Amino acid sequence: MKICFICHANICRSFAAERLLKEAALKAGRTDIEVFSRGLYASPDYVIPEKIKNFLKENGADFENHISTLVSVKDLEQADLLLVMTQDILDTLLDRAPQYTDKIFLFLDYAYGTEKDMPDPIALSGRPFEKIMTELKKNVEVVFNKITAR
Repeated sequence: MKICFICHANICRSFAAERLLKEAALKAGRTDIEVFSRGLYASPDYVIPEKIKNFLKENGADFENHISTLVSVKDLEQADLLLVMTQDILDTLLDRAPQYTDKIFLFLDYAYGTEKDMPDPIALSGRPFEKIMTELKKNVEVVFNKITAR
């Protein structure tokens, strides 16, 4: 199964979700799960904030060798499941590629059946940042359990 997480810039939420899910799959010995991430407005010039790297490191996930990558039609075609962080991203992708409606989901909707955006912690620090990133990690675990229970 190929899973793609999509956010705005591909340096925070989607990137962290990708790396956390990869780590969960690795620990579970699930070589059948491929994970990647993209951004609707990504650019290879964007830099991953140190706080994201630190969070991933503290949670046992790799943060090396990531380049912010713009989502492409090929990504939409190849992924079995596309999980987007916000309703505006979902709407944009569904407008651009309605043929993939059956595999594009709002992240929290897929995890819990909750049509709610995953907050962006990029501008936050301290406790508010940690709270959102911990929630992201928990949501990734829910998704992992859901896809591996099939």
